[in-house]
Formats: sequence, structure tokens, C-alpha cells
Amino acid sequence: MVYDYNYQDSKISTGIVGLDAILFGGIPKNNQVLLTGPAGTGKTLLSFEILYRNAKEKRPCTFITFDEHRASLLENVKGAFSDFDDIEELIAKNIMTVSEHRLLEAYGTRENFEAFISGLNKTIRLNNSQIVVIDSISPIRPLFDDDRIVTRAINFLAENFKNLGVTAFFTHEVYNASNIIDDLLGTYMFDGLIKLNTLGEEGSFQFLTRVVKMRGTDHSNVSMPYEITPNGINIFR
Repeated sequence: MVYDYNYQDSKISTGIVGLDAILFGGIPKNNQVLLTGPAGTGKTLLSFEILYRNAKEKRPCTFITFDEHRASLLENVKGAFSDFDDIEELIAKNIMTVSEHRLLEAYGTRENFEAFISGLNKTIRLNNSQIVVIDSISPIRPLFDDDRIVTRAINFLAENFKNLGVTAFFTHEVYNASNIIDDLLGTYMFDGLIKLNTLGEEGSFQFLTRVVKMRGTDHSNVSMPYEITPNGINIFR
């Protein structure tokens, strides 16, 4: 089956051929999508590639990191995707913005949190981004003692980007399969849920991805193997 990877009336291409095939063409516009998985499964790389592929099509994008310095993020991405030799050019042209925002700025009061969100929105509006990545929402949990406050904060974040009219991807590291926050994140807070995982033991494991849900489109729910290559994420079909 052949798909049109350009913008459709209601969908946005991820730019990753295998993922677009699983999604039957792409992500519905304005969806808020959660990418979850254990450490080392490539959540940051997958989300960055989605932005990179769209930026190359001249669609303005913003990548915001909550838990890594901007310089080290870019160094790690360039190290993994050595064929992406025009990242700095895209940034210089303001098609792609890469920014760091420290979550500690949101700690303490509702006013601090709202000011923090306002700062995110200001960054996104600098180039009128259509696609946004937040990497990652995992550090929100240690800021608060009450799970209810955590879920409200994450829900507010997702609703904020939906109101901005952007398609957003949020990465989240899974620590414990029975964690109540992980369970809640996968139910009602997000329009889409994509899980990354591994099969086998270290040294011989295989990466797997599965689209668990995606509002507004049909999709395959079969786990598909993938690999991280210098030219991006290759999902086998």
C-alpha cells in the first residue's frame, strides 16, 4: 500500500515510513500523543526524527527538553543520526527550534506552573510551530507528592497544547508497569499512545513498537520491530 506522506486535510505525516504505514497515513492533526517505554528504547530519537522530517518539509517545529541540556541533546541526536547533517541549518532558518525549560521553575505554586506553561507557549510561538515535542514529562512526578496533582498538571499541559492548535508528542519513561500514573497516562489524557519496548535479554534483544490507540484514525495494533540507524528509525513491515 502506498501512502501520501504530505499533509492531508486531517493528518500529519511523521516522516517515518514504517510508522506512517502503521498509522494508515499519519497522526490526526492537533492530536496529543504519548510515547512511552523503558530507558534506551529511543523515545527521544523517535520524537526528534518526527520533528526533523517535518522541518525538512518546511513545517515549523519545536523540541522542548525538560531534563537534558540543549547542547547535550543535540550532541546525542547527531551521534545517533549521523546522516542528519542539516540540523543546524534548519535551526538557523528558524524552521526547527530546540529549547530547554527547567521544570523546577514550575514548582511551588499554581502561579509558578502557569508562568512556566506561558514560557513554553512563548517559545512555540517564536516560529509558529505546528508540531511540538516535550521530552520528557517523567520529571513532573518527583515535583509533587500527590498523584492527583501530578495527573492534573500533565492533563493541563496536554490541554494547553491542544488549545494552541499544535500536534504534540510527549515522551515518558516507564519505570514500573503497575505504576498508577503510567496507567492513567495511557487512558484518557492523550489522544494517542505509542509504546516502545524490548524483547529478549540485553545483548540479544529486539526493539518493538506498537500503536495502542490513536483517536481519529484506524491503525495497526501489531507490535513491529525497529532499529536505530544513522539515517533514522527503521520500522520493519
